[in-house]
Amino acid sequence: MSTQREEVVAEFRRSTRTFGFWWRTILTLTLYYWLLWRRNVITVTNRRVVQRTGNIIGGEETSIQISRITDVTVSTGVIEAIFGYGLIEIQSAGSGGAEIRFDGIARPHKLKEIIFDLQDGMVDGGPVGQDRNEDYK
Repeated sequence: MSTQREEVVAEFRRSTRTFGFWWRTILTLTLYYWLLWRRNVITVTNRRVVQRTGNIIGGEETSIQISRITDVTVSTGVIEAIFGYGLIEIQSAGSGGAEIRFDGIARPHKLKEIIFDLQDGMVDGGPVGQDRNEDYK
């Protein structure tokens, strides 16, 4: 009987060079990022701005009434401006900082414009309440 301790000499796994490995990896990552994209959204109604954030397991929701919004800040760099995305921060009365912050949002300047139009009671020259959803897609 040997008194020598058992030690791992080598381990072998499925190769990462196979088509099946990369197909599963790409499919899994695509599904994960699609779910993240679907779960992280800002919705604007005629009364409030709602941000839903989350991942596959959970999430949270923040909303601010349009009438309480005091500041909307948009930041874009050169690359962001070229590709049409940026950072938007929305602050309301009584808050110490941005209550809604969304980095990498598409068309942040359009969102800012919509918020200010709603505060003025107008959306693209027409009164709030008309069906103008297609104008912002």
